[in-house]
Amino acid sequence: MLAPYRSVISIDGSPRLLASALVGRLPQGMSSLAILLLVRATTHSYAAAGAAVGAYALASAVMAPVQGRLVDRFGRVRVLAPVAVGQGLMLVVLVLVARSQAGPAVLVALCALSGALVPPIAPTVRALLREVLDDPGVRETAYALESVTQELVWITGPLLVALVITVTSPSAAIVLLAIVCVGGTMLFVRSPLARDRQDRVPAHQRTSVMANSRLLALLGPIVLTGLNLGAVEVGLPSLALHAGSRSASGILLALWSVGSMTGGLWYGSRAWRSSLAGRYRMLLLVAAVFTAPLILARSIPLGIVCSLLAGLTIAPVFSCQYALVGRAVTAGSETEAFTWVTAALVAGIAAGSAVGGAAIASSGVGAPFVIACVATALAALLALGLRGRVEQPA
Repeated sequence: MLAPYRSVISIDGSPRLLASALVGRLPQGMSSLAILLLVRATTHSYAAAGAAVGAYALASAVMAPVQGRLVDRFGRVRVLAPVAVGQGLMLVVLVLVARSQAGPAVLVALCALSGALVPPIAPTVRALLREVLDDPGVRETAYALESVTQELVWITGPLLVALVITVTSPSAAIVLLAIVCVGGTMLFVRSPLARDRQDRVPAHQRTSVMANSRLLALLGPIVLTGLNLGAVEVGLPSLALHAGSRSASGILLALWSVGSMTGGLWYGSRAWRSSLAGRYRMLLLVAAVFTAPLILARSIPLGIVCSLLAGLTIAPVFSCQYALVGRAVTAGSETEAFTWVTAALVAGIAAGSAVGGAAIASSGVGAPFVIACVATALAALLALGLRGRVEQPA
């Protein structure tokens, strides 16, 4: 089982790359909770806090493709390092302004500016894996490992924020967020594999990502996958509250991520012979089936089992998505392409959270999971059109 992972780790520089990318992406798992608690403590309004978190996420999604294009044109070090420093400074400004008891509108605006400066480390890593790994099988294992790393970020980040806030304050959590952002990004760009190479594609030879029909065909299923995630993220805390345990919300979400990590490790350890597009479609169908039991779950013990089950296919689906995107993109636009994937996923998550939350009020606690299953089934249906379009490398 470990042999495929050894083939990735044995590549010179890859352990340092993956470790530094984990640290560099840790702010992704910290930012939502830290911003929510800071703005809530300052304004005493959950509405303002939610707006601040939403503004941060939206600005990050909108600016990610812009930053990705800049990375492809000017290089990783020249873009990621100053962007990280800019975000670190903006987060410090946010803390200072919050202490001055500024109004909600000012705090939301500062959060949006901070979100616009999130360094696109995750898309950069995926583009790098495509660049340095020639063997498609090894590359897919690397994508699975990268997906597992992402789950570690979502588990570790909120726990770190909770610890800091327990000991000190929300302001301290934001300051720590700034330090980790700058320090982690600097570690990442200094890793040997992340250093810019000299054989960059000239600007006049690069093709537009939005003119790439193969990539555009993938964005629909990716948005629907995000919708699944957003609906479940809202549904699991609602399930815990319905069962009478507010504290179980975090447990169910954490176990959902543990299920994803488990599935990702299993998926990356296998040598697959089926077609990539066919495997992607099958995983989406299985994801719909594995999420379905949550519709009927009404107790914490059953929610625990169903959360683990629903999470099993998340990392494998992401691994397939990244591999398909890697085959679809053309040289010189790799990072921008992966940032569009991130933007599509974030858009889907935001839509899933909004629709899932509204559905709870009108249709009950199982409604978000119905939405998640339908969205994933539709993603599998759209994936039928991928066969033959993204199977061969670009």
